[in-house]
Amino acid sequence: MKNLLLATVLIFILVGCSEPSNDVFPNQDIEVIIPYNAGGGFDAYARSLAQYMQKHLPSDVNVLPMNMPGAGGRRGAAHVYRADPDGYTIGIFNMPGILLPQIQGIKIAYDVNELTWLSTLSADGYGITVDDESPINSIDDLKNLGRNVVYGATGPSSTSYIATTIVSELLEIPNEVITGYKGSGEYILGVIRGDVDAAFANYSTIQPYLESGDVKVVAMIGVNSDDPNIKDADDLGVPELANLNVVRMMAGPPGMPEEVKQILEKAMMDALNDPQFEAWLESTGNDATPMNSIETTNSVKDMMVFYDKFKQFLE
Repeated sequence: MKNLLLATVLIFILVGCSEPSNDVFPNQDIEVIIPYNAGGGFDAYARSLAQYMQKHLPSDVNVLPMNMPGAGGRRGAAHVYRADPDGYTIGIFNMPGILLPQIQGIKIAYDVNELTWLSTLSADGYGITVDDESPINSIDDLKNLGRNVVYGATGPSSTSYIATTIVSELLEIPNEVITGYKGSGEYILGVIRGDVDAAFANYSTIQPYLESGDVKVVAMIGVNSDDPNIKDADDLGVPELANLNVVRMMAGPPGMPEEVKQILEKAMMDALNDPQFEAWLESTGNDATPMNSIETTNSVKDMMVFYDKFKQFLE
């Protein structure tokens, strides 16, 4: 009887000692919501980062990418926003893509000001892109076309559409935008086919078409130009357009505990600086512009101010 009692006590002690380990983060797999279909730039970036983020976590758990497309990224953003703030559901966000509906007053199921911002992964500027054989070689050529410049874009709330509208308004380029393209690759092909005169696309998207000689860039927005023949925002006399780019950011639900946030933030920053991830960036033509949680949170606030100034162009 004494032996049985002793064994029972030992079991309770062992169970009691094991319970605190359940409070150590992370002790289960972490899900990264990708609010777009598989195969795109955000998907590739998030999937590659997840491998190295997993490597730099303090516990042996998996970081599992999960595609959740819909409503231009809003479905995935809402899923992260509503998730438990325990750190096991986070997401990659297209900024200003998920910010613009909030600026426009569209009813959405999240608030970017309340999300727990963890890191910035990269920022990608726009190239104003035309067919390589087009007579258009500059912004002045666009202005002097003698008719509306016909641009291609995805949808009216997409970042490409917003960039097209803001830049064209500020530079006084008469234009119309043809929407309905399913992705940036499709409207770049529209430029090559001659369906549209030009398109705004992220530099990483157009790089393969530049290398193949199918397109050329007549101006850079949101990134500095290294080519004296290609003007950027400063050259065009509108330096504030340097803020107009697409940024990949990571965030979790509102109210995430500080210790959990710090663990995730560190794993992301370590992953971004991992030599193997840097090799992936170089091999794919991608880039990294790492920013920590505080810097990313401040960047979101700056974006709110910037895009709010152009609200009249977004309606």
